[in-house]
Amino acid sequence: MKRLLLFTVVILSCLCVKAQTNTETENICYPYMFSKDYAVVGVCAKTTDEELLNIRKDILKYTSIRFINFDVIRGKDGDIYFLSMAVDCRDGYKGDISHAFEPGDTTYYGFIRDYTKQPNKVAFYMGNLNAETSCIKHVEQRVATLKEQEEKANEN
Repeated sequence: MKRLLLFTVVILSCLCVKAQTNTETENICYPYMFSKDYAVVGVCAKTTDEELLNIRKDILKYTSIRFINFDVIRGKDGDIYFLSMAVDCRDGYKGDISHAFEPGDTTYYGFIRDYTKQPNKVAFYMGNLNAETSCIKHVEQRVATLKEQEEKANEN
């Protein structure tokens, strides 16, 4: 349990990326994060092949979620300009997306699977992660709580 909690905190601190938005508040999107409460995968135009490979390896290692389809097409500059992704969470939730990234597009597309079973929370979301702020804020709050619990445990 402590390993999983520590893993979540490490992934959060290593892989958090601030996404640029046109609103006054900034959303924080996660390239990917897996814990007992959440599975979050986000891909942007600047996501590298190494990051995509790590996502595919870690999703197999830490979750029961499987990609049915996962394709990217890159431009000459190395940026992703087309993403196609389909996932099956193997618990009744599945979905697919396709997105063409325009030059300068900083949005993340992917999915969030929330295993917490809290009322009024979205259990599965797939699409533009920057647009689904309620899901992202819910994940951020839970991760912050876990981080606080880990810090308190380390103090004792």
